[in-house]
Amino acid sequence: MNQKQKKFIEENTISVEEFSKDFTNEQKRIVENEIAYYDALQALKKTRKQQGLTQADLAKKADMPRTTITKVESGSYNPTLHTLMNMAAAMGKRIKITLL
Repeated sequence: MNQKQKKFIEENTISVEEFSKDFTNEQKRIVENEIAYYDALQALKKTRKQQGLTQADLAKKADMPRTTITKVESGSYNPTLHTLMNMAAAMGKRIKITLL
């Protein structure tokens, strides 16, 4: 990245706090839920990669199409709890849900 690009980014970037200062409580809740959802999907993907599994490997172990793994990891598919549990079990893990 060159200096011109850095300057442009600095001049046109605001903090998350500034961006969300006028959010309603409902909007804040929606954003928090999306962040939690993203974090959960990234945890599954990270675990898969740490175990040296490809998406195809995990799909075979979980007895589901590879495209399902791809869609879950990319966030383009809203998986059921059953799907997430199958993915986790195929990696020797469990899903833990905590209500806060």
